Amino acid sequence: MIRLFLILGISTVFFGALYLNQEQQVSLHFFWGMETDPLPVYLIVLGSFLIGLFFSGLLFLPGWIRSMLDRRKKSKRIEQLEIDLDKMRSETLKEMPFPPTEFEKTHRELP
Repeated sequence: MIRLFLILGISTVFFGALYLNQEQQVSLHFFWGMETDPLPVYLIVLGSFLIGLFFSGLLFLPGWIRSMLDRRKKSKRIEQLEIDLDKMRSETLKEMPFPPTEFEKTHRELP
């Protein structure tokens, strides 16, 4: 819940700053004399944010896929082990019945 409030607060500040800087124009100067036409500041900030979000998603994607495949493999292994355990329990109960308890021994003789 705290994370949600933190994300909402940061988003509010971020979009508030974008809204307040709609009129300001900035021109970007790149290497080798390249230059852009004047752009609103909010477009540059929003574009930078979206580009960063895209690249961070690309960085997290391989680890997420690897963990998903590993989890699937372990779930299948757990299912197979549970099946094997059930088979072993049923075989053990068929082969080796439990000996009678003391209560059963003493009360077997009663009519």
